Amino acid sequence: MNSQGQDSVEWFEVVFLTFIYVLYLLFVTAPIGAIISGIKVYRFKKLAEQEGATPSHEQVLAATHHEWLVRSFIVMVILMMVALGTLAYMVGYAVFWGAVIWWFYRLFRGIGALISHKEMPAQICTRAQCYGQVNPI
Repeated sequence: MNSQGQDSVEWFEVVFLTFIYVLYLLFVTAPIGAIISGIKVYRFKKLAEQEGATPSHEQVLAATHHEWLVRSFIVMVILMMVALGTLAYMVGYAVFWGAVIWWFYRLFRGIGALISHKEMPAQICTRAQCYGQVNPI
């Protein structure tokens, strides 16, 4: 019975993350996905800070995907502001299209990792320790 409950939690997280990735792919609804992912990362940090708590692989997997999505959204907003600010100098078009290509690369890389059930190279740190993979770059 316990393994069946664990499987349903894992399945729910995969479906939920797929929904969030779809929100990001639609681009207009990406802020909604960013807010949801931000809440999920915050909840994971609070859960991980509890005394004696050891997050499961599925929790770390979901948390690194949500962190990956939040960081993608923040960087995309910054890149779009740069593109808008340099539009008059014609550099903005290159920045815009580079940002769009980067956006889809990040999303498809995340979807591929979700399908293969791998963590994203994101680090989620609490006061006590860090979870997830550390990006060496």
